[in-house]
Amino acid sequence: MACAIAAMPSQLLTAQTIPTYDPPPPTDPTIRGNNCSTFAPDLLSPVSKKAITTAAYPTFLFFVPTTTARQVQFSIRDRDLKSIYRQTFSLSGQTGILRVVLPSAPNIKELAMGQSYKWEFSIICSPEDRGKDDFVVGELQRVTFVDAKSPSQLTLWERYRAFEYDALMVLDLLRRSNPKDRLIQSEWELWLVRHKFGDLKGLPAIK
Repeated sequence: MACAIAAMPSQLLTAQTIPTYDPPPPTDPTIRGNNCSTFAPDLLSPVSKKAITTAAYPTFLFFVPTTTARQVQFSIRDRDLKSIYRQTFSLSGQTGILRVVLPSAPNIKELAMGQSYKWEFSIICSPEDRGKDDFVVGELQRVTFVDAKSPSQLTLWERYRAFEYDALMVLDLLRRSNPKDRLIQSEWELWLVRHKFGDLKGLPAIK
């Protein structure tokens, strides 16, 4: 697999010059590819595209397929469909795994406890016609672990899901900062296989 891949800080077009495009809600379809990509993009998540996290400013890992597009866009909105964050990233065109972090900044609100948010990740096949995007959409909910006596306590399954999603983000950071550590790489690959992302083993991290 080619490793000459990077998310370049400079943008071919600024966010202001790219027409806004909101893919369909997470019903039908939640994912589309092949307009300009070999496969559809996807979210790396333990359970589904409806993830659970404990983070106020969460991280997302996206599979970026080989594509002729040179830009992708990530956005997240609250339950009232108000935009929380939107950012474009430039790509080299090769496949890899892109790490997107919701930045902690004065103009970006942290995710509210117990609320669900809609996220969208789009490969911009044609900046002039955003209806041609290849995309994946889903939901993310921020949770907290409450006292066992509280009637609103999370189930053990919900706790497990939240822990595993956050743990994956830590594991990804470890593999990026320790690329020659075989134990970390083995743990990463085991996670991919266990959650049916085995085809992504060996893909480079997009910085």
